[in-house]
Amino acid sequence: MESYLGATNGAFTVRFVSNFARVFIMILAAMSLARVSGADDEGPNVSSPTLGTWRLNLEESIAPQGVTFDPFVVVVGRADSVIDFAYTATGPDGQEHTFGFGSPADGIVRELPASGSKVGLKGAMIRLPSGSYESRLWTPSGRYENKFCQVVAGGLKQVCLATLTYPDGSVAFFKQVLDRVMADH
Repeated sequence: MESYLGATNGAFTVRFVSNFARVFIMILAAMSLARVSGADDEGPNVSSPTLGTWRLNLEESIAPQGVTFDPFVVVVGRADSVIDFAYTATGPDGQEHTFGFGSPADGIVRELPASGSKVGLKGAMIRLPSGSYESRLWTPSGRYENKFCQVVAGGLKQVCLATLTYPDGSVAFFKQVLDRVMADH
């Protein structure tokens, strides 16, 4: 039997691997304890970088070809194993179009409370190991949006990358940059 150091002493190899295994198991146990006491069981009062109010930055965002983004604001009130947010867009006609999500981030597709052009929207959210979320939205017309957002710039921006799949099977890519709205003092 050969050790990691090239020696052929079987007892040394077993002892070396055994000590390495003990350290590795202790590290895994510590990580498991941190995970058990953390992410999945977080309550609504645990701070998350996604909490707060976010406004679409039209200048830094890239809409799919032939599409114009309507300005919108998202208010995230909870972001742990449950995500709770409200989205409000203002259309070119000045009308507000809203939808919300207030459920576990478990991937189950749900009807979303909505108004305006957002009525009939269905969605699902999935919490990723990084703490970010995958958002999936389906419109009544059959359009599907799959979006991933990451908080960046010291918590001042969210960058969202997404695909939009149309009923005919064509796919478009888009990027949305959201700026954190700082509270007035």
